[in-house]
Amino acid sequence: MGRFRKKCEAVADTFMLSRRETEVLFYLARGFKSTYIQEKLFISEGTAKTHIRHIYRKVDVHNQSDLMKLVNSVEL
Repeated sequence: MGRFRKKCEAVADTFMLSRRETEVLFYLARGFKSTYIQEKLFISEGTAKTHIRHIYRKVDVHNQSDLMKLVNSVEL
């Protein structure tokens, strides 16, 4: 497992994200948009956006940039 994925896992564990939310978090934190995520994970646009909304709410951020900063700030 790569260093970046471990940081995402640490955030997911801290904020009790579901397995699928953790997968979405990994792509979001790398800067990908919902369209890419839905194609990569074979989910609908609505499902991708719902996961993104839930992630933002659970980790208390308001946009993708803040999420990326949060993940990058994790010390392993």
